[in-house]
This record gives sequence, structure tokens and C-alpha cells, in this order.
Amino acid sequence: MCDHCGCDPSEGQQATNEKIVIEQDVLAHNRHHAERIRKKLASRNVKLLNIVGSPGCGKTELLTGLIPKLRDRHHCVVIEGDLATDNDAKRIAATGAPVFQVETGTACHLTAHDIEHALSHLPLSDGCLAIIENVGNLVCPSMFDLGESLRMVCLSVAEGTDKPQKYPVSFREAHLVVITKNDLTPYVDFDTSTCLRMIDEITPSTPCVVTSSRGGEGLAELVSQIEKMWEH
Repeated sequence: MCDHCGCDPSEGQQATNEKIVIEQDVLAHNRHHAERIRKKLASRNVKLLNIVGSPGCGKTELLTGLIPKLRDRHHCVVIEGDLATDNDAKRIAATGAPVFQVETGTACHLTAHDIEHALSHLPLSDGCLAIIENVGNLVCPSMFDLGESLRMVCLSVAEGTDKPQKYPVSFREAHLVVITKNDLTPYVDFDTSTCLRMIDEITPSTPCVVTSSRGGEGLAELVSQIEKMWEH
């Protein structure tokens, strides 16, 4: 018997030898909502873009430069995910795009249920592009299907060359990878060619675009890559 808490250490030892049987897939409920979203949007030719990346990697800044270029082709609406504040939503609203803020409180990712609720508050039209800026995180969002047509992972040059090796699942699940803040490359220890090689080793043939939102570098190419999802 343990003097500190009164537990029996032998019970824990026995438990380690027991098999744990999973009776229910914990993500089944999320997938159900995701498939419902996917079918509903497909019926209206609405595409859903899920943008994932670490806090501060430049997702919002990228969107403020990207939306005006996409708007020539598609009506854009945005779902902003953050633990707290509507700071980023205000920046998106300044571009003229309708935006809905989801504050998760303590949750480090958005769920398909969150997206279903947010979409019901946005003016969707046939052929429009709905964009999700997920909560800043490179771990949990990779596990949650949100009904998206395209998942885009962002990586800033300030995060380090080996980021793809540290978070391989996020990059493996991506349909498109964007390197952001390339204008900072002269001031940080980042090797672009090595990073691109790492990404290719993890997810061969996945398109990668190098961008700088401040100078507009790579945004035209990024628009072209997003446009290609309408072909599939």
C-alpha cells in the first residue's frame, strides 16, 4: 500500500498487462459531420479550404493578400478559429470578405461541428470558396477532417528548416504546402532548398509554394494551385 495516496502499486502492474479494447472510434462523430459538410457543399459546387499552421506563421497575413486575388474568380467567405479574441477576424473583414469567428476557449483545433455551425452563418453562393483559418497548431488539426476540399499547411521561415521532420503528419495530410515570410530569409537560419527536400521526402509530389505576403511574392502561383482543386 502506498503511504502517499493509499493505492496498491500491484494493481497498476497488473493493469499494464491487460488489453484495452476500443469499443468506439472517438473521431466517428466528427467524420459524420465532415461527410455531411462535404456532400452539402459539393451539391452547390462550393469548395472548402482548410489552412493549418503554427501560431504566428503568417496565415492571416497571407489571407489578407490572397483574398483580393481570389475574389476576381470566386466569392470568398472565411471562418476564423482562435482560442480567444476576434483580432484576426477584424483583419479579414477589412478585405471585404464575410467572416465568422469561432472562439474555441481551450480547444487547440476546430471540429467539423464548428465548421457546420459557422457555415450556417455565412452567405454561401454556388461556386464560392469557403476558407478556414484553423487554430494555430501543427498537431491536433491534422487529426480532424473538416469536410475540406483542400488542406493547406503553412510554414514560416522563422520556424526552422526541420519543421516538416518534427511534424510529419501535418505535412503528410496536406494537399498543398506554403512557405511564408520568405522576405525574412536573410535574417534567420533557414535553408529553403533543404526544407523543400524534407517536404518531398514526407509527401512526394505535393505542391510547395514559397511566398512573402509583404511583397506579394508567390501569391499568383498560390492562386493557381488553389484553382487547380476545381479540376479534381
